[in-house]
Amino acid sequence: LKNKYKNRIRIIKNFDEKIPILKGHLGEMIQVFLNLFSNAIDAISDSGEIRINTKLKNNQVIISVRDTGHGIKKEIIEKIFDPFFTTKEVGQGTGLGLAICYGIVKEHKGDIQVVSEPQNGSEFIITLPVS
Repeated sequence: LKNKYKNRIRIIKNFDEKIPILKGHLGEMIQVFLNLFSNAIDAISDSGEIRINTKLKNNQVIISVRDTGHGIKKEIIEKIFDPFFTTKEVGQGTGLGLAICYGIVKEHKGDIQVVSEPQNGSEFIITLPVS
């Protein structure tokens, strides 16, 4: 994804070194993060930043992907994990990315939430159990 963000978006990583290796499907989890990162990049019109944080809390791994993009309107936020729902222009998105993320995270016995405000970016928070 580097060609989509280089020279305009700063990536800030804050990883908790105490996080154990989790059991699961690596390829599926890569798909989740690629979808979240790609959406975050698309949400930032000009320049901005994406913060990726991880932490271990109460035997759960919490992963946060926060962007400084345009945010999500309150009236559509409850639809964003629905299959085929998209805010992108025709031909730009299928509306499957976040639905797939939701399914994969649930398959891994985790949870995914979103916190967003129009013009103030979005934060996707994934919680996964430590096996």
